[in-house]
Amino acid sequence: MKQTTQKDHNENINRVLYTIFKDLSHPFKIEELAKISTYSSFHFQKIFKNIVGESVISYIKKARLEWSGNLLIFNPNSTITEIANSCGFASSATFTNEFKNHFNTTPSKWRKGDSKDYKDLCSKKSSDQLKSILYSEKKLPIPTVEIKSINPIKVAYIRHIGYNKTIKKPWQKLLSFLDYKYKIKAPTMIGLYHSNPDITPLEECRYVACVKIEKKIFPTNEIGVMEIPGGLYGCCSFQGSYGDIIHLYRTLYYSWLGESSYRARNTPPFAIYNNNHFLDDGVVDVEFFIPLEY
Repeated sequence: MKQTTQKDHNENINRVLYTIFKDLSHPFKIEELAKISTYSSFHFQKIFKNIVGESVISYIKKARLEWSGNLLIFNPNSTITEIANSCGFASSATFTNEFKNHFNTTPSKWRKGDSKDYKDLCSKKSSDQLKSILYSEKKLPIPTVEIKSINPIKVAYIRHIGYNKTIKKPWQKLLSFLDYKYKIKAPTMIGLYHSNPDITPLEECRYVACVKIEKKIFPTNEIGVMEIPGGLYGCCSFQGSYGDIIHLYRTLYYSWLGESSYRARNTPPFAIYNNNHFLDDGVVDVEFFIPLEY
């Protein structure tokens, strides 16, 4: 029988993580995710915790709560029940209880202003040297946004925790691997921004370094293969300084979206890098995409 290696574990758990974030509204069962991982339910939960650092139930709940916190802000015309359903909670009562346990306030109070207090708390929790930049009150003009319908984008990727300069490491690893193994040079580089640093401390924010691929790539120890979902997106071009993507994120979601006729979709925004500032600490030059629905 083939011996299961750490490489196999990482590949299998990557498939599970992709499944979770592809549709947070889905009522995931341990048995269902275990089947995707190819392990028994018992071993799946043990391996998931060893790799991710927390139980699968806790991880899914936290991901749902973080995104529900976003939707309560970004989609003011959606009811609390609608948001609870879209984030996979069985009922609005369950959602309210879990939300209060996590954010120490109710969804309705969060909408009325408690989210701003939580932003201050996230800033205090962060010890990163960039927090003075990312939590500054810098105001960007609302950019010109073009509405586009795009096809899914197939990518090779590495997941990373932290919105800071350590993002350079997964990029170096991913690009070196694709160059050495598949001779992919000067690729299209894409960053997925899973977390809003206003409701998640910088060191806990989830980021994914991605490279668009046209040929068949085989997953390895840390590098997975997935599709960035297609559909309707708001797109804008942006140039700025290091850290400005977070300010652009806020401008698009907190200002532009509120004045538009669209709602935020339950998938993360992404940036296509014309210049990857994480690699050279240079100028930010991106095409930024936020997923939308009517």
